Amino acid sequence: MTEVTAKKVILKNKDGEYLIPYTENGGDGFSLFDTKLTDRILTGDEALGWALQGSLVTMTYPDAVNRIKEEYAEGTVAYIKQNLPLPEFTSNTTNGITVSDSGGHDDAYSLINGVSTMYTTGPWSSYWFNIDYDEQTYIKTYSLKADNSGEAEYPSAWTLQANNGGDTDWVTLDTQTAQTFTKNQQKTYPVNSETSYRQYRIVFSDGEETSGGNGELSQISFDVDNILFEYKTAVNGHLIADISQKTAIDTLYSETGIADFYILDSTNNQFYLPRNKYFMQLTDSTTLLNNYNEAGLPNIEGSHGGLEGAKFYTSGAFTIKDTTQRNGAGTGTGDCYVSFDASLSNDIYGKSETVQPPSSNKLLYYKVGHTVTNSGSIDVANVLSDINLLETNKADKDLSNCTKPYVTETYKNGASWYRVWSDGWCEQGGLLPSASSAQKVTVTFLKTFSNTNYNIFKNVAANNSDGVSYRVVSFYDKQLSQADTYATAGGSGIATWEAHGFI
Repeated sequence: MTEVTAKKVILKNKDGEYLIPYTENGGDGFSLFDTKLTDRILTGDEALGWALQGSLVTMTYPDAVNRIKEEYAEGTVAYIKQNLPLPEFTSNTTNGITVSDSGGHDDAYSLINGVSTMYTTGPWSSYWFNIDYDEQTYIKTYSLKADNSGEAEYPSAWTLQANNGGDTDWVTLDTQTAQTFTKNQQKTYPVNSETSYRQYRIVFSDGEETSGGNGELSQISFDVDNILFEYKTAVNGHLIADISQKTAIDTLYSETGIADFYILDSTNNQFYLPRNKYFMQLTDSTTLLNNYNEAGLPNIEGSHGGLEGAKFYTSGAFTIKDTTQRNGAGTGTGDCYVSFDASLSNDIYGKSETVQPPSSNKLLYYKVGHTVTNSGSIDVANVLSDINLLETNKADKDLSNCTKPYVTETYKNGASWYRVWSDGWCEQGGLLPSASSAQKVTVTFLKTFSNTNYNIFKNVAANNSDGVSYRVVSFYDKQLSQADTYATAGGSGIATWEAHGFI
């Protein structure tokens, strides 16, 4: 049986480290369920990755939904319970709880209520008493009370058994032998069981009896807890309940102001965040984390009475209302009234209409995904990674859908070259044909142009040291596949040409 006090809040320690870290696949180490307090509603980019307590988290944050599903699957089952007091019985079945005994008595319930003198049980060797709660319960203790009649007719040996509603397969939870009682004595026996059951019975086996073979008791009682709802405790401490438990958790929250449970709706891939209206006292000590601080008030002190000199004495929260004092002989003018004001003892009193610790109201947010500071920001690491990938695989890139021209074909052989673009534009060039003296030469293009509107030019300067000779610098008789010009005297194999146009 796992006892849980629902008061858990995940905080950072004084070094800024999350006490329950979360790292997945070498990620950035953020804790999926970190919390933070804020004095305003988060807006815009601030709210990315965060959700207000009680919010429904959907697959907008698949990392959070998938993570909590994993935690729930791997968690340990536990229960939130409350004490189920026995009612005042008016018959063997009251408020859904049924009692019975081996004698089939209509008034067996009298043993639960308690009788003033004695209840006659019958022989201890064959007597049993049964209680059926009609729901799963956890038993903590049970008690037997002796009667106050003249003779000792009390049980001395028995077993406590339990099952889940059947008449067979009883499980023994406790065995007692050699027990003794005195008149009107009540004894309580603890039960160490982590399993819930629907019904319990005490099977007696020995004890003192009267000459008629009867035993006598005054009362039998059981202390049990019923189950409010089931949940799971994850390895990292998160408390996660299935969506089927939501109504019970909502009731817990309305009654206590805290429901520190993530409620998982696996079918719809979503979950609800915890809710907490408790005053959260911050600490920088990890050893105090999650400790429950009991409510308390400062002491009120003061006194009055007696004489100090000739005047009535008061201190602390008590004061004399009338300024005229009576003296010790009972003479004087006016009466003496003593008034009480707790704020005179401690000024914390009177500052609020209820018990109020020093606090300020804040909104509680839970982290449910990666926080993005600016939606327009660029992740440089990702950009560099993409550039490297593009550089590595550039020959395999399909640019057929590119809207801007790009190079589709290139060629180079010695001084001859060309470059063709996706829109048909072509750039090409090479050396002028050799000529021993100034004469006409014809340049034959590597790629044929689609019209004669192309541009063509040449470098006519010689690269030797004894001067530069010029001839006509223009081309003429431009055709689609060739054009004519004059070679530079003495510049054979030196001058170059280049042409641009559409092919």
